[in-house]
Amino acid sequence: MSSSTLRNLISVDIFTDAYRVSGRVVVTGTTTVAGELSNPNSDFLELTDAYISRINQPGEIITSYALASLRKNNINFVVLQNRREGVPMSSQHFRSVFERGRQYHVFVTVPSFEIQGEIMYESRPTPHAVLIQSIGVFQPIFAAKASASLYPEITYSGDVILVHKDRVRLFCLRDDKRS
Repeated sequence: MSSSTLRNLISVDIFTDAYRVSGRVVVTGTTTVAGELSNPNSDFLELTDAYISRINQPGEIITSYALASLRKNNINFVVLQNRREGVPMSSQHFRSVFERGRQYHVFVTVPSFEIQGEIMYESRPTPHAVLIQSIGVFQPIFAAKASASLYPEITYSGDVILVHKDRVRLFCLRDDKRS
C-alpha cells in the first residue's frame, strides 16, 4: 500500500455551541486533522466511534455511534493531544510553525468557550493579522486550555486546539506569559 493510501485514525474532541463530540478522524497519507478540516471537497468531517456529551455535563455521554459526520462550519474548535496531528505541513512548514518566530499568549472566545494558549509568529502581529495571515480556516493555538464560559470549572486542554476562525468572537494577544 502506498503512503498516499495509508489510513490513520486520530483521536479528537470536537466542540460545537452546545456539544462535545469525542471520536476518531480518518486521515489518509500525510494529511493531518487540519488538512481534513481545510479540505475544500467536503463541508463535513467524518468521525468513527463518536461519543456525544453536553458541554455543561461533560462526564455524561448522552449517546454514541460508530459513524458520525459534522458540518465543518458548525465546529467551534478541535482539541488534539499531539500538535503534529493538527498542523498542515511540509517539512519546511513544520519548521516554521514549531521553531521560528516569537511566542505570543492568546485569549480567544468562541460561542460557549474561552481559550488560552500560545501562537508562534515571525513578526510583530496584530490580532487581525494573525487571523488573516495564518494558513487555513482553523487557527492553531498551542499548549491550550478551553474553559466553558458559563461553567469555568469545566476545562479541556491539549497540545493544540484548532479554533475555527469564523467562530471567533474575540481574539487578544500579548508577547509575554502574564495571565
